[in-house]
Amino acid sequence: RFQTYVFPDQLVLPGHKLPFVGTETRLDQLIQNHHGALRRLEAFLVEPHTAAECFRTLFKREIPAGEYGLALVEAMAHCLHLWHAGRVTREMRDDGAWVWQVRGDA
Repeated sequence: RFQTYVFPDQLVLPGHKLPFVGTETRLDQLIQNHHGALRRLEAFLVEPHTAAECFRTLFKREIPAGEYGLALVEAMAHCLHLWHAGRVTREMRDDGAWVWQVRGDA
């Protein structure tokens, strides 16, 4: 939806890393990254997992304690995306954690 507001010579001042020109290319990269993450996540959720257990699959690295909250929010967003698309189910464990799994009829 941001692509409507993109101009070829637009300077981007990101919150981290260096300023750049090439918004359309960067938006395409972000979209492809999320699609890849969703594919990896769906393959991982053949077995049931919590969002926190999906970190390595989504981010391809260990998540340090200082980034845990941000990673959890993003992992939950990906799980919820698959859930709203009808591709996974969720069930609450006795400890209150959601466990996500690919639909059995998929």
